[in-house]
Amino acid sequence: MSTYEIALDSKAREVEWNNAKCDKYDYMISVFCGLSAGIIDAFFVGTPGKGRLGQWTDKTADNMVQKIANMLWTGDKRSSVDGRPKNAPDTLEKAISYLEQSFPVNYDARYGKDLINGNAISGMSPLNHHLLSLAHSPDIIGLLFSIIDQFTGKATFINNGKLIRLVPVKDARNNKVMYMQGTNFESKVFCGVCNWLGHLISDLCGSSSTRKVGKTGRGAGLPIPFYNLFLLMDLGKFDSNSFADIAVKIFEEGYDLRHGAAMAIPVLIEELSIKVIWALKQHCYAKKEWKDCIPSAKHADLRMMLLIGNATLCLVDGIDAAIRTGIKGGNPITFILHLNLVAWARLVMLVFRELKIRYGSIVDQAVGKYLAQIGLNDAYSLKQYYERMNAIDQKLDSVLRDFTFKVEDDYKVFIQSLNYTLNSSLRTPEQGRDVSVAIAKKEGVKSDRIFRSQEELRYWLGEKK
Repeated sequence: MSTYEIALDSKAREVEWNNAKCDKYDYMISVFCGLSAGIIDAFFVGTPGKGRLGQWTDKTADNMVQKIANMLWTGDKRSSVDGRPKNAPDTLEKAISYLEQSFPVNYDARYGKDLINGNAISGMSPLNHHLLSLAHSPDIIGLLFSIIDQFTGKATFINNGKLIRLVPVKDARNNKVMYMQGTNFESKVFCGVCNWLGHLISDLCGSSSTRKVGKTGRGAGLPIPFYNLFLLMDLGKFDSNSFADIAVKIFEEGYDLRHGAAMAIPVLIEELSIKVIWALKQHCYAKKEWKDCIPSAKHADLRMMLLIGNATLCLVDGIDAAIRTGIKGGNPITFILHLNLVAWARLVMLVFRELKIRYGSIVDQAVGKYLAQIGLNDAYSLKQYYERMNAIDQKLDSVLRDFTFKVEDDYKVFIQSLNYTLNSSLRTPEQGRDVSVAIAKKEGVKSDRIFRSQEELRYWLGEKK
């Protein structure tokens, strides 16, 4: 077969995939898989920590935390004097305690009193502080704010639909940024990322005080990725509570990352079963080669089967939540506790993906009309507008890079000057005094707070002569 024939055959297959239609068997398979996954969700997931799958994910998370703690303890080169336990952590409580002291962070406030002006977030407690603190989110948002908080010595929270940044009490008392390690900007960022990951693991199954031997609680875990964005949404009142308040109360009931893993299992079962059956049907019934039966988003019929299967799962999940809420005479919190958030989020993603694939040109036209209305198309075409935005992005990247290099250079100069001041072998006392005064002035210290001689220092200490 010539190169032209191969390309033509490949193009024909692509057209066939894009225009493939579901038959009645495809619809039956999708509904059956979605219905089966919905039954699994209803009877084996349930509310946080109650269903069989939830209990299994809780136990798996506990075992994972213990294994990671033991692995890190084995490679810990510190002595027992420096904080390394003499014996490997053999209980969950000891494992969490070891991780907590190995990966401390400045933003781990549990109450408002742990923060300067903490009355602005008085509703924070050990049950919800992982949700209100953005740096505790196990996603890109959490990573970003963790690095920012560790560099600045502040803590970022969501309160009443707004971001607020507060200073931890112990940082203000010590007048320094806590826990930062590394010798330059890059190493500090790397250490900050490692510290964020280690602290997340320590919080996955609750704190050491809530997971003591003999206690039966699950502990306050981590939020599901991007769950804290619900705290920024104003969707009205539900049973006299705002949507953000309901999201917080649901989290306090245990709707955390461990429960999210349990909710993901029925979704995985539904999608994998549909893909496996679809691939077998394509090979055995349609007589296609295995290389053409690999499930992907290119196949229009498979996309539709996944959408129908997931919609069936969500339908069963919603009916089950409504029935259980009605039986218990519950409220919106009870209803949402029985919902599978992972399944509903996946359904939304599938719907938007299909709309983008099928009506992408219409979306581009709508964007073009919008740009024309605001006057951009009077001077530029849509393509030129995108090129201009790309140029601006590149310029901003260059400015940020230059700024980063300047900060790093300033930091190196500061460290060199400080070392010169403190190391008596490099200078005379008079030179050290001059450099120290210059550093203080540069850092903005008031003139009356700068000591230029030992006599001034003794006078300030009260040794008056």
